Amino acid sequence: MKLCWLGHSGFLLELGGKKILVDPFIKGNSKFPDNLANEIKDPDYILITHGHDDHMGDSTTLYNSKVTKIISNAEICGWLMSQSICNCVFMNIGGSFIENDIQFTMVEAIHSSSINSGNQIIYGGLACGFIIKYKDISIYHFGDTEIFENMKLIEKNHKPNIGLIPIGDRFTMSPSIAASACNEYFNFDLVIPMHYGTFPLITDKPEDFVKHLNKKDTAKILHPGESVDLNSF
Repeated sequence: MKLCWLGHSGFLLELGGKKILVDPFIKGNSKFPDNLANEIKDPDYILITHGHDDHMGDSTTLYNSKVTKIISNAEICGWLMSQSICNCVFMNIGGSFIENDIQFTMVEAIHSSSINSGNQIIYGGLACGFIIKYKDISIYHFGDTEIFENMKLIEKNHKPNIGLIPIGDRFTMSPSIAASACNEYFNFDLVIPMHYGTFPLITDKPEDFVKHLNKKDTAKILHPGESVDLNSF
């Protein structure tokens, strides 16, 4: 079992022999390691937190109708089906989907969501985060979000031990506010900053996040393409 950072908010998870991509933004992602191009092919699941290009990204090109299910909100799944991508798992905030002993739960995020479709901007439903559970592992991918008080309920109900948290500022939490969310609401064994350094408008200083964390030893700054072995969690 492993977790690999693809740059920005993209991750490749390998759980129970299944390949899971979260927010696979590849084309246009200056941080994506080209040597992983083959590794991300033919995923079993693609999770999309919201419709913005730097998150929905390359979902449609990575989709393989023979093996891939795309998991997202109802509006994004509806749009995907209009593009002849039919193997979609429709969800909404609070719902769960279980398959192959992996549980995917959609949780709240505070962010906008829209889809660029040709010359149109289409409503993309509610932005979300995901809790991904397999055996003793509970991973919280925050999506894009501001800090919010209901994070305490996500901790209470799902007890994530691994956090993937945006720190880029401007469009999400800043490094210090992201650290405050961890300090106030969560008890992570491992927390990995994401959504930084990709564009000039967002911060490229993950060390500022670590500086504000109470439990600094739980933080791990990954290089794009670097993996974490999840068997010890």
